Amino acid sequence: MRLRYVCFSGLFGLLFILPNECAGQESPRFRAELGYLYAFHDDLGITKKDWIRVPGTWSDPSNYDGQSQYAFTFRDTSWYYPFNHHLPFINTRYRLSSNSINSLEVSLLQSITINSWRQLSFMWGAEFVYRPVDWMQLALQGGFISGYHAVTDLQNPTLLPIEGEEGGVLLGANATADFLLSEHWKIRLSYNPLVTGLGLAYDLTKDK
Repeated sequence: MRLRYVCFSGLFGLLFILPNECAGQESPRFRAELGYLYAFHDDLGITKKDWIRVPGTWSDPSNYDGQSQYAFTFRDTSWYYPFNHHLPFINTRYRLSSNSINSLEVSLLQSITINSWRQLSFMWGAEFVYRPVDWMQLALQGGFISGYHAVTDLQNPTLLPIEGEEGGVLLGANATADFLLSEHWKIRLSYNPLVTGLGLAYDLTKDK
């Protein structure tokens, strides 16, 4: 929950404070974009299992052999969570550094999306960008990701639970490849160990 407040505060600053400070620069430090990814998963969903106590099944432990304080009936229960394939997102970036020809860039990145579990997810971290040609850019993002409470424990070596039950906040990474169609539109291919995404992004920032 604390990370969510930090993300909200950071988004407010990036959306309303930094644009005014950076408006006079030829190449804006602040950029914002809207986008949509269609997600491809290895499986259609995930199944979570647990033992659930059956209400009204208490009995006196003295009726059984051995010593115990409680005696209830439990049932083996499973839930199936189908993955969400439609991932809209809002990204904001604040450029920290770049080389003279803007082929290399480091930025602070914050993102809000509806994730694969149909939960609102916040990401706060850094992005490293490389532009080999004018019409393409490659990027690596890493940081804290929230919005995974009470769905799955996500036992994956590339995803490190930070706080909350069952990996509510994760430390993870993502890679993207953008193919520029125009000054504002781009095709985006996104990959991480859990999901591959393909879609469009629209840059809201006007270049000077």
